[in-house]
This record gives sequence, structure tokens and C-alpha cells, in this order.
Amino acid sequence: MRSERANGGVDCGQRMKVQPAYIFALTRTLRDLGRDPSALVSPDIDLDEDEFYELCVKAHEIADDPSFALRFGSSLHLGSHGLLGNALISCRTLRHAAEFLVQHSPVRAAQASVRFAFDQEGVVLSITPGGEIPGAPDFLVEAFFAAVVTGIGELVGGELAGCRIELAGEPRMPEEVYRRYLQMPVVFGRPANRLIGPREAVDLPLVAAGNSVADMYVRQCGKMLRDRDKPVSCTSEVHRILRGSRGQVPNEYEVARRLNMSGRTLRRRLKCEETSFRDILDAVRNEFARSYLAETKLSIAEISAILGFEDAANFRRAFRRWNACAPQDFRHLANGDGAIVLGERSPPAVAAEFIETTSF
Repeated sequence: MRSERANGGVDCGQRMKVQPAYIFALTRTLRDLGRDPSALVSPDIDLDEDEFYELCVKAHEIADDPSFALRFGSSLHLGSHGLLGNALISCRTLRHAAEFLVQHSPVRAAQASVRFAFDQEGVVLSITPGGEIPGAPDFLVEAFFAAVVTGIGELVGGELAGCRIELAGEPRMPEEVYRRYLQMPVVFGRPANRLIGPREAVDLPLVAAGNSVADMYVRQCGKMLRDRDKPVSCTSEVHRILRGSRGQVPNEYEVARRLNMSGRTLRRRLKCEETSFRDILDAVRNEFARSYLAETKLSIAEISAILGFEDAANFRRAFRRWNACAPQDFRHLANGDGAIVLGERSPPAVAAEFIETTSF
């Protein structure tokens, strides 16, 4: 492990992709099996995808149990997947969730491919593994489907009737073990690894269907996930944390804690990148403010509260400073209700910029 990781800091040129919750799930699953996970790294250490693969190899060796992948996948709830999980929770239907999962699949590390399609048998979610864990050729497939089944259960509030899983391999343990963790009939020796379900189920409304900001949040998460392969800077990490917050916006010291550094170190690194926490916070608040104004019917007071302003008057002043127009004027222009020109920049220009930069 590289020294900068061991020191718990942010390596600004390094890609940090794997959710700490995945590492925690590996260690927790080992403990549930009565194994000692101390040989694995701390969940607080950021790993890239290749390092996480090696961690899975080591965890499988320690587990010495054929059900390990199923247990691990079943322990991954939607919240374990970070931005991806938050976006899936905000999807309006299972079709929407499946399409988003395919587009932003977390299994790209192993060069795997995930597909969502319809055929004569129904709706199909399939995975083609691109590699194997030594001694556990089906590890990735089993963990993937176990996690998917757990996620579906959270989205629909229970089991989804009429589904089955087809696996290309042969069973390596009693079939009731597969049914216990996959929670649906399992067929082995098939041409592909697939989850097959009824067509009518994919378009049933989920909990988020009535949430006025759900679509906006899914787009925000999608943009951040598309950017996940770019080199990581301290600035981009702060952006990621602020954009990923739902509810109360974390302050500077909370963000520093999540990045395993002091507030003073965070300020110093941001200064080296010619920015500040306040600048980033204002940029993220403005980004969300424009989205709320253009895409929802939330009142100005409601938006100001969501963004952490003490009152609507403070929000209006800040929005005018950021965009040279009032929030209500931006809303009118974004919705095509008129043409108003105020300040140094015209609201049409601001609205056009918003549409260009937030398209999904």
C-alpha cells in the first residue's frame, strides 16, 4: 500500500473509486463466518478498483466458505453504493433503476459487462464477468445478483414475484443456500448469467415516483458518476461530498473529517488549488438552486431552507450575486415564460448555461 494512503490523506492525483462500505461489508461478512478480518485493510482507507479486487481475493481465502460471495452481496444495501445507491433510490420505476445501473455499473473493475433488455421471456438483467477470483469463478456473478436482489427488495418494499435467476455455472453448494440469499428460484447450467422478471413489473411506480426533485437528483448523481474516472483533486473531492449530501449541507470541518484531514489542511490544499471551501459551497448551492428553480415547483422559501440559508432574503441576495438576476426571474426564463434582462448577465444566458450543463 502506498505511503500516502497509509497516512490517511488525499492523494490529489489518484483515483479513489471504491466505496468504504464495500470494504466494511467484506470484513463484516468474514466476522459473521467466525473468521478474523484483521489481515484486511481498514474501511477508512481508500482503494482503487484493482486494489479492491486483490482485497476480494484475500477475503475469499480467509473465508474458506463457498457461500462467501452470496453473503457479501446480500449485505450490500442501497446505501452501501454511495452516489449510485442514492440515485437508484430516487428512480421512479425499476426500468429507470435498471437502466441507470447498467450505465453506471460498479463492476467495471473486472472488465465485466451488465445489460438490461427485453426478450420473449420477459425483462432480463444479465452480467458477463470479465475475470475470476482464484478458487471462486462465480464470485462476481453471485455477489452481483445477491446485491441486486437486496436492492430490488428495498426499492419495492419486499420480494418481486415471478422472477428467477439463471447461472451459467454448476452449483458449488446445496441449492437451498442459493435460494436463501438470492430469494428466488435459481437454475444452473444455463447459457448466460441472468435475472429474468415479468415485463409488467418494471414500470410499476416506486416510492420516489411522487418526489418532485427525484429526476433532478438522479441527473446530478449521473453526472458525478460519469466524472468518477477523472483524476481526483481536493477540490473535486469537496464537490463530490457537497453534491452527494441530502438534507443538511455539511460544513467545512465535517467535509475535512470525511477526507481524513484537519480543517487547516483542507484550507491549505484548497488554497494551493486556487479556491476555498466557501467558493465551492457557493458553486454547489448555485448549481442546486438553479436545478430546483427550473425543474421543481418548490417555493423560494423551501429552496432556501434546503440549501441551508437562514431565510429566503439571504438566498435571494446570494442568488442575485451568483447569477446577476433574481431567482424568480431565472425560474421564468428557464420555463420559457418571458425575457427579462438584469445585471451584467441576462437571465436567458444564465438559463441557457444551466440547460447546457445539466443535460443528462
